[in-house]
Amino acid sequence: MADPLGKSALRWARRLLIWPLEAALVLALFLIARLLPIGLASAIMGGLFGLIGPLTPWQSRARRNLSLAMPDLSPADQRRVLSGMWRNFGRVIGEFPHVHRMVRRGRISFRGQDHLRDLDGGAILIGAHIGNWELGPYAALECGHKVAAIYRPLNNQLLAGLLERRQANYGGDIFRKGREAALGMVSALRKGQVMCLLVDQQLREGMAVPFFGHPAQTSISHVKLAIRKQVPLMYMRTERLGGSRFRITISPPIDLPEADDDATVLAIATAINEEIESWIRATPEQWFWPHRRWGKNIPAAD
Repeated sequence: MADPLGKSALRWARRLLIWPLEAALVLALFLIARLLPIGLASAIMGGLFGLIGPLTPWQSRARRNLSLAMPDLSPADQRRVLSGMWRNFGRVIGEFPHVHRMVRRGRISFRGQDHLRDLDGGAILIGAHIGNWELGPYAALECGHKVAAIYRPLNNQLLAGLLERRQANYGGDIFRKGREAALGMVSALRKGQVMCLLVDQQLREGMAVPFFGHPAQTSISHVKLAIRKQVPLMYMRTERLGGSRFRITISPPIDLPEADDDATVLAIATAINEEIESWIRATPEQWFWPHRRWGKNIPAAD
């Protein structure tokens, strides 16, 4: 039997020792990036994470996921993808303090915004952790919509302020992941807000849906809600075009049936996963491969 006293001691040690050090490091990087011009902050953080990322435990998980999803890649191509992934992630970190200014400075171009301008009420935008995923909501914000979002609380509570800083830019409701989010989505849509969701992570309560040919627990609540309320459901794709320049593409509304039975929902969720998969295949170095998309029990990379 596990020692509850030992677990409690480890938990408090983490909070008293690891959390402050972790928060100090993250805040230092944030402040450095904030003081630098956008392009320089992005490049420096990209280079830094390109060096550090492969040394972390996340590297082996990312490599296993990449091998599972794209087994035909050669070892050299795997190294290229993962190296590019860490640089992209570092750039996302470097750009984080500047996201609210990047639109004004012409670093983001938009396609398909007419689908948002034509809205009579709320809508759901679905994207993935690709390119710079923090920028997707600005497609709706630039059209005058308030954006609602769901968040997962950070393990390190000392860093909660960074999430609050991001959410303050959205203007809409923010819901904690779980039951609160399920109820909140309905409320936000009734208010005419645009719900922005990243749907490429594992969700234990979701449905097993093929992703790169392997079952992955996938969120389906947004699909059921869109069908039941007949709310427009659109893709929100973010692409890094080079450096700190991006294109955000909003698709036309996905055709939705009237039924929300399991077979119908599975078919729509499968089509959504296939669309996201096509984005990743186009630029695999821009997707965040360390996520536990297929859970823990996947084969180790050779």
